[in-house]
Amino acid sequence: MIENQLLDILKTQYCIEKPALEFLREGGGHTYIVNGKEKYLLKVINPSFLDTVRQSVSVMRYLKENDFPVPDIILTLNGDAIFETVTDGENKGIILMEFIDGEEPDLKECASEVGSLIGRFHQLMDEYPIKPVLRGKEFFIGRYLDFLKKKKYQDFSAYEELGERLWKKVENLKAGICHGDLHRGNLLQNPDGQIYLVDFDTVCKAPIMFDVMVMCDMTDYFDLKPEDINTTKKVYREFLSGYSKYHTLSNEEILSFPDWVAIRHFQLQATILEIYGIDCIDERFIDYQLYWLNKWQEASFDID
Repeated sequence: MIENQLLDILKTQYCIEKPALEFLREGGGHTYIVNGKEKYLLKVINPSFLDTVRQSVSVMRYLKENDFPVPDIILTLNGDAIFETVTDGENKGIILMEFIDGEEPDLKECASEVGSLIGRFHQLMDEYPIKPVLRGKEFFIGRYLDFLKKKKYQDFSAYEELGERLWKKVENLKAGICHGDLHRGNLLQNPDGQIYLVDFDTVCKAPIMFDVMVMCDMTDYFDLKPEDINTTKKVYREFLSGYSKYHTLSNEEILSFPDWVAIRHFQLQATILEIYGIDCIDERFIDYQLYWLNKWQEASFDID
């Protein structure tokens, strides 16, 4: 979609005078900063991601209606949250939202506050009226095992046995509506100290502890260090002190944290391979990930 078309849409559909576009990034479409009297974030969505984005917008509007800190969705003059148009024979979606001038907060300094935010998010999502996609064993474990089979990885059985063992530990944990990609980069803290939650494209139904773990895991994905394990324990304890004010976790869920850290490596590796292709990692890398996971299994993770 060319810039002149976008500028025309901003003027005619959103009544923005003299807008200027600044390209920000690409991924599932194109994202721009819109500069005018106000500053906005503009997303141009490709056809294959439109359903995902419709869900994301629905979640954001639901949260906003409940006074939860997310960016405002700017409606068109006709009251639409997504402006859909056809360009070169393809349906495109346009989303305009409030630009949050903020940075990723330092979780080591505000873990309890973030815990309260995420606890409230999960509390609100318990009442969300739409059921998103269910994520289970296949998503978290099976996808990566399938890739390892295709690569004919020599120590496949070690990964298979570990995946089975990990999933048996968590398979009966309570599922709820999760953010699905709750890393610290999806938090923005503005100059006033307000923390916003952003990017709801991966909302799903899954064990709630997956969200909690992704936020609190401070270990290095490539290099497991004792000091990072200790930092993770401290952050997790402080996070739970805020989280528990809004949402309850069972003792079994709380103790499952280290299992979810390991499961995250299966899940994230599969996602990376889906995006970049099966040849983006080699056997040496897969060996080292197995070494990391074995070291993690041997580590003590007592949060008391």
